[in-house]
Amino acid sequence: MPEDDIVFPKVEAAVKKLAEYSRRFSFPCLDKDPSAIARESAEGAWIKSISRKRSGCIDVYLQWAEANVPKMAKNVRYVINQTQFDILVRKTASDLLRVWRDAFSDKVTKLSYGVAHRSVDQLFMAIDESEGCRHDTVRPFLHVPLDGTTLKPLRLIIDELVDVDFALEIPATIPPGFVATEEQYVLLQGAISALARRAGIPPILYAYWCAGK
Repeated sequence: MPEDDIVFPKVEAAVKKLAEYSRRFSFPCLDKDPSAIARESAEGAWIKSISRKRSGCIDVYLQWAEANVPKMAKNVRYVINQTQFDILVRKTASDLLRVWRDAFSDKVTKLSYGVAHRSVDQLFMAIDESEGCRHDTVRPFLHVPLDGTTLKPLRLIIDELVDVDFALEIPATIPPGFVATEEQYVLLQGAISALARRAGIPPILYAYWCAGK
């Protein structure tokens, strides 16, 4: 978690904190192949939570991830702008949701829009950490995985970072399915990107700050 479990009081405070962090941060460069990336992602808290309700979830997710991570690592090399990367994320998450719906039709095991996208964003983040899979020019386009850790610091400043005509509220306790729609996902990613631009950092660096790395 970030230092003192921070909730930023002002955008200026967030900009200062992130700019300071960026000066001492180095992006990880690890020896991970696509199969290892897929296996590690299956250990996430969200998949364990669902698995307690329905057996077989980890197997379905792992089969999907092991088949798709190599494709993701290959496809990301051809991305040259933010729009192309956004489309790749959307297609990949849609594929995960489709596979999940085919495997589990019950509501108890339902995979939400936000959790699916968070999983895909975490996989792209892990690909960027892999010495054998990374493609440095894509790093500025990476999305931040949206969960309680990355959203809580923005609670008090979110409205300053989005250009909409309504208040965007982030609750004090953020449930796994909080990000429920594409519009919500896009607005929150845009808010983080706006903050990152003001701090002079790639948006994904914010995710590392939130994780306390």
